[in-house]
Amino acid sequence: MEKKETADIRNYYDRYVGRQVNAGINERHHLIRDFAVLHGLKDGMNVLEIGCGIGTLTGLLLKEVPQGRLTATDLSPASVEQARKLLRERPNLVLVAGDSTEKTPDGPFDMIILPDVLEHIPFERQPFLFKQIKRELATNGRVVIHSPDPFYCEWLHQNRPELLQVIDLPLHLPALASEIDRAGLAILHFQRHSIWNDQPDYMALTLTHKPSGAYKSVPQRAQTLVERAQYKLKALLSR
Repeated sequence: MEKKETADIRNYYDRYVGRQVNAGINERHHLIRDFAVLHGLKDGMNVLEIGCGIGTLTGLLLKEVPQGRLTATDLSPASVEQARKLLRERPNLVLVAGDSTEKTPDGPFDMIILPDVLEHIPFERQPFLFKQIKRELATNGRVVIHSPDPFYCEWLHQNRPELLQVIDLPLHLPALASEIDRAGLAILHFQRHSIWNDQPDYMALTLTHKPSGAYKSVPQRAQTLVERAQYKLKALLSR
C-alpha cells in the first residue's frame, strides 16, 4: 500500500470535516460509548480520546464523566476547531490538535479510547503510538480500541473502495497483538461484532498493563443451592 505522509493524512481529514458534520451521531458512536462504560468508564475518571474528529463521540463521553476530565485529540486542526464549535467551552474538556504517534497529552489517564482511528495510522507509526499509550496509562488504567473488522476492511478494498478513507488498514489480530505485547500492554478482552452488516464488520479490544508482582487468591463466593442445581442441569443438557 502506498505510504502516506503525516501531512497528507492531516490535509485529508481537514477536508473531511464537512462529511463528519453531515453524518452526525450514529449507532457506532453509541456502541463505542457503551463498550467503554462496560469496560470501566465512570464518572471522576481522567480520560483521553485519541482521534476525536469533530467531537461526535466526545460529546457522548462527556456525559459519562461530568465530574471527571476528558482530553480529546486529533491530527486534524480543522476537525478540532469544529469540535470546539460543537462542544463549546466545557470546564472538564481539553481539545488538542496534534500527532499522537509523536506525543500524546500528559497523563496518567484512567482510560484511553481509540474510536476507529488505529486503522488510519500507518503500520510503521503504530509502535510509536502504543509506546505513548503505555507511558500515559494509569497503573490500573484501561485502553479501549474500536476498529473495523479486518476481514470486512479487506472486503471493502476489493469490492467498495469508494467507502474507504485516505488510509484504511486491515488490523488482523495476530499482528496487532504482537505490537500490543511489544509495547508492554496486554489484551484483556477482544470481540467481533456487527453494526451495519450480516457478518462482523467491527471489532473491539480492551487493554491493560501487563501483570506485575505476585498473584493473590481472592475469596470465592459459595454457590447457592439454586445455582448448583442450574449448573448440574446445564451439565446434563450438554452431554
